[in-house]
Amino acid sequence: MSAKNLSFRDLQCLVAICDSGSISKAADACAISQPSLSERLKRIESQLGVELFERNKRSLLPSSTGEALAAKARELLVGVGAIDEVVAAAHKPLSGTLRVGVISTLGPYLMPYILPQLRKQYPELELIIHEDLTDALITELTGGSLDIVIAAAPLEVPGVREIGLFHEPFFLAVSKLHKFAGPHSTAAADLDGKDMVLLEDGHCLSDQALDICPAKRRTNKNRLHSMSLETLRHMVAAGAGYTLLPSLSVGNKPSLSKLISYKKLDGKRQYGRQIVLAHRSSFARKTDVHLFSQLIRDCLPDSVETILTSTRH
Repeated sequence: MSAKNLSFRDLQCLVAICDSGSISKAADACAISQPSLSERLKRIESQLGVELFERNKRSLLPSSTGEALAAKARELLVGVGAIDEVVAAAHKPLSGTLRVGVISTLGPYLMPYILPQLRKQYPELELIIHEDLTDALITELTGGSLDIVIAAAPLEVPGVREIGLFHEPFFLAVSKLHKFAGPHSTAAADLDGKDMVLLEDGHCLSDQALDICPAKRRTNKNRLHSMSLETLRHMVAAGAGYTLLPSLSVGNKPSLSKLISYKKLDGKRQYGRQIVLAHRSSFARKTDVHLFSQLIRDCLPDSVETILTSTRH
């Protein structure tokens, strides 16, 4: 029983199944049919003479052997990806494929500024964009499935380099019927966690919003949560409470302008988040990273503050 005859595609499929715990999700990720993936898994297990997954009606759980094999497969995939990176770096900058992960609270609002200029300047680049939560994106970045991640700092992941892009201010979004909607200023000290509608746990934006509240008012959180900024915005418009929205998303829905007021919090502190571009320190396409980060800075609107020199390893 030997793994020598396993193909690169076999390893990709094993990792996808292990990561998702589902044949259907793994099939989507690998762009093949579920029956084909199931047959491939049976062939691999037969070839190796070992059961790699525990099967039940809802999911596949990797066995200890399956987990160990998937870990080694990830290392090999990263190595093969590094070869592709070296070859791509030798060709025209920002050409070929670039796999970019963007946090879901930023992607829909940032990419429209970037994509037209990117297509104009680098028509030979195929940009693959994946939106998700920060932790999931970093796992894909370190595992080699993504080349670049755009997220809120700090990430502080070993082997990952962060390049500062811009500071994005937060705005208080409040129903025009709320007491905060008046002409008077609102300070961070006025905020209360129980009155804030937030994104579900796992979104770093929720933690950042709560951190702005006075410490004694952070624990008693509002029980209303949302999975997206747009649902959050509609909840505020309906009078469910107030929230903090990143500046790129403010004004994105003109139809709600009669229902929501957007205000900057009063005070000396700049409330917001720092957005960084992250890549593996070993990533060979350094020129592409530099060009892509600079293009992002060049395309930013005036509502955010560009960061010119900020790098963390």
